[in-house]
Amino acid sequence: MSPKFAAALNKVGATASFICAIHCLAMPLVFALLPTATTFLKDERIEWGIIGFTVLVGMLSLLPSYIRHHQQIRPLALFIFGLGIILGVKLLFVEGGSLEVPGMILGAVFVGGANLLNNRLCHSCPTCEHEHEH
Repeated sequence: MSPKFAAALNKVGATASFICAIHCLAMPLVFALLPTATTFLKDERIEWGIIGFTVLVGMLSLLPSYIRHHQQIRPLALFIFGLGIILGVKLLFVEGGSLEVPGMILGAVFVGGANLLNNRLCHSCPTCEHEHEH
């Protein structure tokens, strides 16, 4: 995977995570203001789709960076921790419960932070920097 593509994946992963956090923050307000227009956004499949997309992008960006370049476990650990929070909230807590939104936001912040840290490590890694020159 080219360093430019890896950097782009890191940015997509971070953006997807923060979109997830914004989605979690905005949905209670949107549901209150537009009850009939939110059926699509309220769909459980949409949330699982966002989670799946985040996992896919995260693994496509974090694993190659770890294996081939900087060998720093911190981005993977943050990603797995954040994903664990998200999955725990989705599977263990009641939909719409008081812990759902804060838990999802916390998980999304960790996942997004993992992508941002990975991007920073790639930009400061001698192996990655060398590949950016070519």
